Amino acid sequence: MTNLTLLELAAIAVALDEEGAERKRRRWAVHPAWSKREIEGEFVTLYKELIDDEVKFYGYFRMNKECFFALLEKVSPLLIKQRTRFQKPISPKERLAVCVRLVEK
Repeated sequence: MTNLTLLELAAIAVALDEEGAERKRRRWAVHPAWSKREIEGEFVTLYKELIDDEVKFYGYFRMNKECFFALLEKVSPLLIKQRTRFQKPISPKERLAVCVRLVEK
């Protein structure tokens, strides 16, 4: 084993740190595919159709609208996220819809 000087060790540490920082950089704050979520997302487009049709609503969420909204009222305070300067949080209604769909599968 070779004896490295303190200066050589520091240079290696800096090089490794810079290499790790390069891998961690993100290209976007929000990926372009997700930025269209409020306009073209599944929840936005499909929910409008489901809310008007009780049978389709039940088929999609496996519960009727009254049950969904009662559940939403109970869990909504737990699902609210704070809005930041950088991004708008997902609404409690959408969070619940995703959760119900995941549990159902």
